[in-house]
Amino acid sequence: MPQKILIIDDDIDTLKLVGIMLERKGFKILASTTGEKGLRLAKSELPDLILLDIMIPDIDGYEIARQLRSTPETEAIPIIMFTAKSQVDDKVEGLEAGADAYITKPARPRELFAQVRSILKRAPQRASQQEATSDQAGTLFGVVGAKGGLGLSTLATNLAVEILEQTEENIILTDFRPGQGTISLELDMTNTEGFKKLLEMERSALTPSNIKENILIHQSGIKTLLSSPHPVDAAFITKDGHFHAIAQHLQNIADYTILDLGPSLPPISKKVIPECSKVLVCMEPSPNNITQTKQLLEYFINTGISEGRFVTVLINRQRSGVQLSWEQAEEQFGREIDQIFTPVPELAYQAARTKIPMIKRSPESMTAEQFSELATQIIE
Repeated sequence: MPQKILIIDDDIDTLKLVGIMLERKGFKILASTTGEKGLRLAKSELPDLILLDIMIPDIDGYEIARQLRSTPETEAIPIIMFTAKSQVDDKVEGLEAGADAYITKPARPRELFAQVRSILKRAPQRASQQEATSDQAGTLFGVVGAKGGLGLSTLATNLAVEILEQTEENIILTDFRPGQGTISLELDMTNTEGFKKLLEMERSALTPSNIKENILIHQSGIKTLLSSPHPVDAAFITKDGHFHAIAQHLQNIADYTILDLGPSLPPISKKVIPECSKVLVCMEPSPNNITQTKQLLEYFINTGISEGRFVTVLINRQRSGVQLSWEQAEEQFGREIDQIFTPVPELAYQAARTKIPMIKRSPESMTAEQFSELATQIIE
């Protein structure tokens, strides 16, 4: 599991540049542009290190450091002051407030990275705990969209199969969509009682062992933990704490877990998405859905999830002429789209009819190639 760094800085450019640089070094980045939200994230996420600016409008960095040091949950988290204030008095005040190091902006990436590594090495207990789990901890990939009907479950299923073929590692496919789970129907795996049994337990009773007992293997080789498609089981949607605990345990069970989180942002998704190393944000090439997707991304970024963790996916399900071209979609979206799937209605129909994933039914197709590109991109 990657070490987490929380960046608290009201400068959006700094958040983006530093966040991307550290993500490329293997860290998981959380971000906040306000002190209040930064303190909340520190308490809820318990990052391994905090990069803290001083000049923050609502609460200055000195006060943030003092509050972190006076709170039992956060008092041991290393803090690096990363600020444009360069006077000796500023540095002294920062160190007296509780900072472990003080770096003046602009800093060279190598200098910042060296300080980050150095500070993390000085926290032996947290580092040893991280190293003890890093060999076992797997990776979570979330699949989400701003609305239903995009083919999220189909994408999650085929992506799981493709990652298995590329890596030959331990893959789990799951859908955190109680009462709306369709992957079991797509794969002709109608036994969803195992997942229900887990959701009926006390949350504290959930363990990797009893989760493993309820995982089923599909003929493709992927392991599955699938939600019920029966509408009455939507009552489990209030069990967001259970889903969060299951997601955390899955990281110690599989090398890769694909989470079909469905449309919009129910409490389950809000709870689980921060755990994901990558979030596949899916959309269709229609003006309204692209607007919705932009709003979804803005929400994620405003809640502290860095842009480097998102992979945008455009899913064409209809022939051209009745929807935007990918160029028009990108122009309205305002950013490059990472992966585009061309429409294949006949293949999709045959896959649904035969209960065989598209890339298994037509392994030489353009669709299979597109899934291969997407899998390669997110597991690199």
